Amino acid sequence: MAPRSPLAPLTHTDPERLGEHRLLARLGSGGMGTVYLARSAAGRVVALKTVHARIAADASFRSRFRLEADAARVIGDRYGARVFGADPLAGTPWLATEYVIGPQLDEAVRLGGPLPEPAVRELGADLARALGQLHRSEVVHRDLKPSNILITATGPKVIDFGIARALGDERLTRVGSAAGTPAFMSPEQAGGLEHTPAGDVFALAGVLVFAASGHAPFGGGQAADLLYRVRYAEPDLTGVPEGLAPLLARCLDKDPARRPPTAELARWLAPSGDGAFADGLPGPVLADIARRAAAVWEQPPPRLPAPAADPAGPDPAEPRPGISRRRLLTLTAAGFTATAAAAGGAVWAWPDGKRSAAAAPQDPPAPLWIFGGRNPGRAGSPVRVGPHLVAAAGVGTSVIDPASGRSLADPHIASSGRLTTDGKVLYGLRTWTTGVKDLAVLAFPQEYDGDRPPVVTLAGFDAAEDLNDLLCAAGDTAVLYAKSASDGRWFLVAASLASGRELWRRPAPAPAGLDSAAVCVKPVKGGLLSCLRAGPSDTLALSLHDPASGAERWQRSLPVPGAVPYQLATDENHVYLGADALQALRLSDGAPAWSFGQGRDMGPKPYGQRRYGVPAVRDGVVYANEGARGLVAVDALTGAERWSEIPLKDFRAAPDTTPAVGARYVYAMDMTGLRAVDLRTHRPAWRYPTPATTLTPDPDNTRLYAREESRMLAFPME
Repeated sequence: MAPRSPLAPLTHTDPERLGEHRLLARLGSGGMGTVYLARSAAGRVVALKTVHARIAADASFRSRFRLEADAARVIGDRYGARVFGADPLAGTPWLATEYVIGPQLDEAVRLGGPLPEPAVRELGADLARALGQLHRSEVVHRDLKPSNILITATGPKVIDFGIARALGDERLTRVGSAAGTPAFMSPEQAGGLEHTPAGDVFALAGVLVFAASGHAPFGGGQAADLLYRVRYAEPDLTGVPEGLAPLLARCLDKDPARRPPTAELARWLAPSGDGAFADGLPGPVLADIARRAAAVWEQPPPRLPAPAADPAGPDPAEPRPGISRRRLLTLTAAGFTATAAAAGGAVWAWPDGKRSAAAAPQDPPAPLWIFGGRNPGRAGSPVRVGPHLVAAAGVGTSVIDPASGRSLADPHIASSGRLTTDGKVLYGLRTWTTGVKDLAVLAFPQEYDGDRPPVVTLAGFDAAEDLNDLLCAAGDTAVLYAKSASDGRWFLVAASLASGRELWRRPAPAPAGLDSAAVCVKPVKGGLLSCLRAGPSDTLALSLHDPASGAERWQRSLPVPGAVPYQLATDENHVYLGADALQALRLSDGAPAWSFGQGRDMGPKPYGQRRYGVPAVRDGVVYANEGARGLVAVDALTGAERWSEIPLKDFRAAPDTTPAVGARYVYAMDMTGLRAVDLRTHRPAWRYPTPATTLTPDPDNTRLYAREESRMLAFPME
């Protein structure tokens, strides 16, 4: 798959010109405004940052925007983006800077992994010098973080001075608020106190910990938790090279007086070699810089027309939710540079301030049909078997006509275990009755014309155990989660559907209580992917097994709170998981491919659980609920953001329900109901009130099944 261009088309609501600049394409958009690629009357290509009109109406914000332009001029061309012009008093305030070509630091780490120590040293030395230049002009940045640093072939560039201010000037800071980004705040900033140059040094150290290790020094999570850890917890320096750890620990001291000044820090960090900055960058980062450089000379994408159903179109001043600084570009050594910061720094207030939201959606479609039947929980997702739909319901199962919702037959399969199919044959666990000793798998043809002999019989396993589970059928192999009758131990067991005999078994964690064990297995490229957890631990164990022998090809454990994803999101390359970040692991070896969202503002963590919900993937895009902000769409290959939902005002996330992706809409659950988010406008088109806990698209993508506690609803899927 070819990487996406960093240029997005203009919408029908974007202006043709601002000042002397003709707009060419979009670079990014966020809660405060939009950043465009533009060309001046003299032919210069610039990044042009604008502010939403309703925000610009606030006089204090215009003062902040004017200071942002001044701070960008202070930091200069060497460590920032050259300012070509600005008009903070215009109806649509704008700031034009060099077009800097290179990814944000967080994107660079996602692409190529943590930077080697020499590159981290050079990065840190340049950033220390950049901050020193600001501090000598009595300006503090206050929001230094990976997404505000662009990586170019010649060195880093500091961007986005949206909450910078002059030392001692408290007029732009509200009492009782903590301005900045929690994961990279200083302790004094987190407490709402004066942020001095020493606070920028603390933030710089956090940035370097991230660059060297791939994680923030105080982890992730909701803002309140992060602010507490920043103020009172010790930093996590795992993965930081030994030569850097003591210095960064000193910079992360809770006492500002014990942190080194920027000049001293720059001397200590400066690498001993004299190689070019690009020499220390990983290959994927250099390739991304080259791709962005080439995009400058591409024909700009055509402007999007107004939607036929909404001639007026969305309000051009309507802010997007939260803060997105994705796709920020800046200058190459050849002469272009870009500050594509789409928004100013976040302000974490007590309590949280109001956010703009999407307008009320249109009326939802009526369900195609409603089928009654109690949802047994973990076996609740219906499966398609030939022309029929089969769903566990109460203590049995039901065969349903997917077109009409009419009940056809009862195949008499126990609903305590999951139903599994290869699309043609339905498999299920035999219902336990007195006298039954062996665990057995039954196969039912499409006609469902009565009981059949078991296709698999497993002696030595407790057939009466309610938590035994049939996980998948892949080719000739069925995989079960089963309890030994002799010693009570639990296993993943594989059996041949042709011979009916056990092929292999592997020990598995025992359930700590009713339904507390969570196990799933999915056939993927390269083998059988196992995902399991038992008891209260947040640790999820993933492993890839040889289908014939059960030999483990790789194993990885990682923290994933909330419900286990029974429907694993996979494609040819990766398995995708949602937790404190949205992450991709390579199917080839289990190694991280990318991680999206660490330290990103997304509002409170739903239910105190995961920040990113269980994802879905289709056509090279990963979709997941993101904190309190709604859906986010991420490139499956690179982990770069495609778009974020503009949520409804009353949106409350339901993070453990997997989205379903159609050709026109992404369907997702929130605490009010099922909503259809338009793939073009990124706004909810409609919402149907329902307490459904599972969403299952039909294989032909013409119907969507929403499973409630006591009924199942079918909706048309577009």
